[in-house]
Amino acid sequence: MRVSIALLLVCASATFDFPYLFAATEPPASTADHDKVVDFDQRDILTFSIASVLIMIAAGGGIGGGGVLVPTYIFVLGFVPQYAIPLSNATILGSSIANLLFNARKRHPEADRPLIDWDIMLVMEPVTIAGALVGSFINVLSPPWLICMLLVILLTATAVKSYKKGIKMYKKETEQMEAAMLNSEPGEVFKQKLVNVGYSNLDMENPMDMAMQEKNHTLYQILFTEQSTPVWKVLMMFFVTGGMLALTIMKGGGSINPLNIHCGSTQYWIITLAALPLVLGVSVIARNYLVKVWKQKKECGFRYAEGDVEWDHTNTIRYPLICSIAGLCAGMFGIGGGIVKGPLMLEMGVRPEVCSATSATMILFTSAAATASYFLFESLNPHYGAVVFMLGFLNTLIGQKALNVVVKKYGRSSIIILLIATIVAMSAVAMGLESSGTLIDLFSGKAAPSKSICGSGSAA
Repeated sequence: MRVSIALLLVCASATFDFPYLFAATEPPASTADHDKVVDFDQRDILTFSIASVLIMIAAGGGIGGGGVLVPTYIFVLGFVPQYAIPLSNATILGSSIANLLFNARKRHPEADRPLIDWDIMLVMEPVTIAGALVGSFINVLSPPWLICMLLVILLTATAVKSYKKGIKMYKKETEQMEAAMLNSEPGEVFKQKLVNVGYSNLDMENPMDMAMQEKNHTLYQILFTEQSTPVWKVLMMFFVTGGMLALTIMKGGGSINPLNIHCGSTQYWIITLAALPLVLGVSVIARNYLVKVWKQKKECGFRYAEGDVEWDHTNTIRYPLICSIAGLCAGMFGIGGGIVKGPLMLEMGVRPEVCSATSATMILFTSAAATASYFLFESLNPHYGAVVFMLGFLNTLIGQKALNVVVKKYGRSSIIILLIATIVAMSAVAMGLESSGTLIDLFSGKAAPSKSICGSGSAA
């Protein structure tokens, strides 16, 4: 089953945020999919309709949805994996831009600061990239049937755990609402519902005013700084993504090879491994900053909101290690970064709204770099790419707007967790079906093709 094997190999180098930087890039065997024009025939309309529904479902969770979009573009649209994966990234790029426009002005439900948590991004993104570097090579060198089995197990376990967390939160919200109805006046019940969706400071005194009255200048400065997004954190994310994209272009692939580097050469490995000091250096800078701020918060009596992560000496080591393992899994199994990061943030105790907004913003940086890379290496069909980009943008706006109305109406943040679990579960089924050919080959006694870092050998 050449398509299944190819998907696993290409996913290792592309579907996750950055593993496409590490595996060798070879010209595709056929350029038919690259030159194909959108005819809006029955197949195109069916594909766009299915993709639109999937995008709207994924919008609320902020996890991209590459795990279901890639199989859709392969099975329904009929594209080979080498071109289906770039289309998925173009779709997610459009979706991520819409998510950013939707979330940029949102505020945290329990604090006067942006909903998007840039501290979590500084901790998660660099180390997940480092883990993905190792994982992508493990993927290429591992038997396809093993990757298939472990992939389905991982996604299924993640979906089950996310569903349990979502159901638990749903029941807790129900109990809170019932208690509010029994113990409060109708107006108070309405107010309680507003608290659940981000109006918890209706009657609270401004913390900055309190800090000023108490002459707590350190606390006042921290609260003032958190009111807006520090530019240097945004620039740091641009530095990581831009640096990784630059390494991709330097290493070359397809018709682009500015330094005339051959896969497996000394220069190839120097550029490939240069990703490690880049991402680890950013991680060290982020850790030192977060520990310094944590000490200041501890000294001035800063009150953490529900779902905040205390970036102390332990958490700034523990969570990056967990993220690196998550990145290893994502690179090894070729699954989307959002599918890993979303549930991981929920396990860290991050509020669902913050989790969704932060995950979607991380995906924006990485999908932009991936799409640019695919475009430069001529792996992205420009005709279909433009259409799916707009599909991602428009349907995400629709999905986010609909979700926002539902969450406000019912006062249930658990809906976001349940949406994340649904996309992960759908990805488990879709990716399982797509890669099932490797198991069929295994049971039928067909030998898997010999593989190396620089490509696969003879096909079975």
